[in-house]
Amino acid sequence: MFKIVPNPTFVAEARITVPGADAGLLKIEWRHQGRAALKDWMESASAKGDGDALHAVIASWSEVVDVLGDPVNYSRSALADLLDAYPTAAGELFQAYIDALTESRLGNS
Repeated sequence: MFKIVPNPTFVAEARITVPGADAGLLKIEWRHQGRAALKDWMESASAKGDGDALHAVIASWSEVVDVLGDPVNYSRSALADLLDAYPTAAGELFQAYIDALTESRLGNS
């Protein structure tokens, strides 16, 4: 069955470059946007700044831990810490969101 109105959020992973190691996988719950809203978001993203633009589309994340291995809940502050610690993360998160929103999952055939 196909739903004419999509769920307001969906989960998809983002690959984040980790210097000197394999890419990290960040499991993110993203906010869904329709075509017009996505276009507006993309056009306004550079004026807002990376953190604000990404915060608008990230609802939460899971399996993120601090240096001691304790869970780190999603917040605007935690996102800012991630973007500061990993210089390529902003671009990778933008691309992961656009890819997840616009590309269908391909199953094995």
